[in-house]
Amino acid sequence: MILPVDHTGKGNNYYKAIFDNSLSGIFLTVPGGNVLDSNQAALDIFGYSAEEMRKQTRETLFDSSDENFISFLTTRGNEGSAKGELTGIRKNGEHFPCEVSSAVFNDENGELRTIVNLNDISDRRTIKREVHNRQRLLNAIVTNTNDGLAVTDKNGHFLIFNEAMIGLLGAGPVDSETYDWSKKYNIYHQDGETMVATDKLPIVRALHGEKIKDETYLIKNPKRGNVYLSISASPVKDESGEIIGSLVVDRDITDQFLYQENLKRANDELTSVMGSLLASNERFFYVMKATNDAIWDMDLKTYHIQWGEGYEKLFGYKLEENAGNYSEWKSKVYPEDMERVVSSIEKSIAKKENYIWEEEYRYIKHDGTIAHVYDRGYIIYARDGTPIRMVGAMQDITDRKAYETERSKLIDDLIKQNKNLEQFTYIISHNLRSPVANIMGCAQMLKDEDLTPAERESFVDGLGQSIGKLDEVISDLHTILQLKNNINEKKENVNLTEIFEDVKTSLDNLIRESGAVVQGDFNVTMIRSIKSFIYSIFLNLISNSIKYKRQDIKPCICISAAERDGMVLLNFADNGLGIDLTTKGDDLFGLYKRFHSHVEGKGLGLFMVKTQIETMKGKIAVHSRPGDGTRFEIELPLT
Repeated sequence: MILPVDHTGKGNNYYKAIFDNSLSGIFLTVPGGNVLDSNQAALDIFGYSAEEMRKQTRETLFDSSDENFISFLTTRGNEGSAKGELTGIRKNGEHFPCEVSSAVFNDENGELRTIVNLNDISDRRTIKREVHNRQRLLNAIVTNTNDGLAVTDKNGHFLIFNEAMIGLLGAGPVDSETYDWSKKYNIYHQDGETMVATDKLPIVRALHGEKIKDETYLIKNPKRGNVYLSISASPVKDESGEIIGSLVVDRDITDQFLYQENLKRANDELTSVMGSLLASNERFFYVMKATNDAIWDMDLKTYHIQWGEGYEKLFGYKLEENAGNYSEWKSKVYPEDMERVVSSIEKSIAKKENYIWEEEYRYIKHDGTIAHVYDRGYIIYARDGTPIRMVGAMQDITDRKAYETERSKLIDDLIKQNKNLEQFTYIISHNLRSPVANIMGCAQMLKDEDLTPAERESFVDGLGQSIGKLDEVISDLHTILQLKNNINEKKENVNLTEIFEDVKTSLDNLIRESGAVVQGDFNVTMIRSIKSFIYSIFLNLISNSIKYKRQDIKPCICISAAERDGMVLLNFADNGLGIDLTTKGDDLFGLYKRFHSHVEGKGLGLFMVKTQIETMKGKIAVHSRPGDGTRFEIELPLT
């Protein structure tokens, strides 16, 4: 082994002991980088045997492309020694970070040598990254949590105080040598009358070594009013166990607290009522006979259910044939509701502070029909808090559900009628006012005796035009009102193919002049509906497709009909001018709305189409782009 020149008089054995037993990797090289000798730690780090190691150079042991490598060699060349972080290369090709120090010296023969000392810092880097990631995670938690978080040092100075905490307390961090935070943040006991004493504050108790979990306090927040908080606090200790600070977590439980208070009051009332009821089985029996609800009483140990007579009246199941168990009841809950309802019961029973369970769900009656029910139960606990019984009542709310559905439909109809009323108001205020004003003006001017014959004739012509415009508007109103009056027109069997052919015959001249190709593909031919409406829809949409054709190609109109889930789907597609729905979509079915001024029209057709479809309980949708044609999708009841 080659060692540095001994200037201490302790001999080479001293150096050899250091060399062999060092936990750091040490190897000796000639200045060019060839390895002369290495200790066991270096062999372990790089994965070579002693013989293999002597064949290595600095280029095989270190990544020479690392910018730190050249800088390291330059410093060592200039100053005789260098320190830094380089990238090592193991025998298996794995690159790893290492901390390296190296120095140039003369050996006992006066030969120039270098000694390299290195440590694998992969674990240190990993730990550093993990610490960094944990810090980022901590910052994210502190910033994004809904809970208030605060950390203090041992003297009560705040180190962390997140935005959620500011919102809950109504103020930011305030340092106080006397810990007088009760007054600073208006911290009261649950009764809202007594302010919390300084030594009773969770944060102060934590600084004295106590752990506090989920204690409830009232904050009289100047911005939010009364806020109930569940506060937990614990001391923060160093490795020796000495307290170096505190951690406080505040959770907003205002809604839960108020709910529980209301529930307790309701529970007291119910307990009184149920106590009287349960005192006499005979009284309970008569209650079950007297009510129309399905009264039930379930033993939570055996899950046996006793039903009142209302169960048989409401759902048709004979009481004497009923097994009266939980599984049988579950089998009659509508499959799509069963998991939700059963889960809610089990959760209510598991939470011992809950006394009331309630759900709406569907229930299968004896005749196979579906009833909508509202079910509400009261959980009775033993003195040790064990749930022992659950008493409740099922109500059939099918009629109420139907009423609510019908009410929603009526509201929708009223909204539509209101929109139509707005349209009529528009006609009266604009389309009628203009010609009427012109008529009145012309009539007034004709009274002038000084008019020349030419002037008189001009006013008479204007009067005629205004009367014609007025007649046209009145005719449109009559058409729309007639449409509304036809709502009660009886349904009949309508052959879509026949309607299609009749409309083609009616539009024969228009089709021939335009060269249009009108095709039909009807997988469904019969529909029970209002024939005049179906005819009008076909007529308006086909004639529109021809009128709004492109000049460069012949019109092509494809109409199809198919059935899906009891509905008829009608498609009207053309290759015409198309419509910019992004700017004009909201006005597409409006009264007197037109989108191509070069084509004659009133803007009445699509309004009538949509009104007729909605009158028949159907829907219409449109897909279109300028220059790319238009497709109307219509959905109508099959019967």
